Amino acid sequence: MMSVSWLVFREVYLKIILSVLAVVAAMLVLQNSLNQLKLRSLAAEATSSRLQISASTIETAIVRAEGLGLAMDEMEGLADLLDRELSRDGSIAKISIVSPIGTPVFQSGDATLPQDEVEDMLRRIMGTRDKVTVFDAGERLYTGRLLFDSSGVVMGAVILATPTEKYLAQAQGAFAKMHLFALIIFGCVTAVLVPFILFQFSGLNSAFHALDPARLLGVKARAAVAVDTTGVQSAIDAGNAEYAAAVIELDELLAEADSKKRETLETPA
Repeated sequence: MMSVSWLVFREVYLKIILSVLAVVAAMLVLQNSLNQLKLRSLAAEATSSRLQISASTIETAIVRAEGLGLAMDEMEGLADLLDRELSRDGSIAKISIVSPIGTPVFQSGDATLPQDEVEDMLRRIMGTRDKVTVFDAGERLYTGRLLFDSSGVVMGAVILATPTEKYLAQAQGAFAKMHLFALIIFGCVTAVLVPFILFQFSGLNSAFHALDPARLLGVKARAAVAVDTTGVQSAIDAGNAEYAAAVIELDELLAEADSKKRETLETPA
């Protein structure tokens, strides 16, 4: 039958190991999540850099026409240029050229963009002096490129939208590898940590063995037996002493009776 001390000891070991493994698992999950966010950001930057090739081509045509004194809405062939860039890169969902106040001047693509995303995207792109702006809206990635005239004044922006699933599909392999590496690390840590904990806390086994209720009851029983034995011995000694005193008293009585008998015999009649 398994002793109570071993049951408690096993429960303590189990709690320690599970607690440590839970902390390790939480750290790995957090690190894996951070790596996924970083990888998503890198994929968005790489996609934006590729889309900037089309935006730069459009910008060159607009700046060249602006140098000839033409406004954006007066440029012939600009709509055809947008269509060509859209067909050249199948990942682009929509290309828009907007004025400094965000009003669309030319658009290409049939994708319908949510109004709240469009407003947020325009605030980010038109509200900065950065040449290039990248905005990840979740389901879509927006890349904006500001257009400056010859005097350095903003005359609009080129905005390209692409679904994030287009480039995240290419990153799924990396995501799967990160999950696999996290599982491998957790397995290795478990294989090393469990024996280490068992070794480090091995002294608890002796403590629990010493505090085993059965063992403590045995010690108390032996102590009780020792106490009982001492009491019996004391009673025996007391009985022996009383017996000796009784023998002495009897001898004295016999001697006294003997003495009286001799005195009676010696007295003349």
